[in-house]
Amino acid sequence: MDRRSLIKNAGIAGILAAGAAPAVHAQAAVRWRLSSSFPKSLDTIFGSAEMLSKTVKALSGGKFEISVHPAGELMPAFGVVDALQADTIEMAQTASYYFTGKSPIFAFSCAVPFGLTARQNESWKQYGNGRKLLDAFFCPVQFSHRNRRQHRHANGWLVPQGNQNCG
Repeated sequence: MDRRSLIKNAGIAGILAAGAAPAVHAQAAVRWRLSSSFPKSLDTIFGSAEMLSKTVKALSGGKFEISVHPAGELMPAFGVVDALQADTIEMAQTASYYFTGKSPIFAFSCAVPFGLTARQNESWKQYGNGRKLLDAFFCPVQFSHRNRRQHRHANGWLVPQGNQNCG
């Protein structure tokens, strides 16, 4: 048997096998609403949420869409934490130090006046068990906080965790 007929027969077998494969059920599209604490005019910050939305949609083939809403469109800028806890929205873009009135610990995941620099804060989280301490705080209030690295200050994405074991 020569190479050409082998490749031809293998190609035909592949096509037949693909045709005989069971049909895959299509998943329903997922749509999340993201409310930002920042206005649309702050395109360097708010624009990152829009870029995230576009990237997620492109990578998922349109199966996962995040609609981005500026401060004041769905709720007041500082209402995002309450909205996440009430399951009004699925995701928020904010700076956690806006919510130190709820608990001073919110500041440690972002920035404390006269405290750690952004690099020191990131080092504390990565190498000083800061991430574990923050996760222990955020788990009971049902949030997952993952900040973006920035040189001036670190703001974050808050996403409700739902019913997870906080162990």
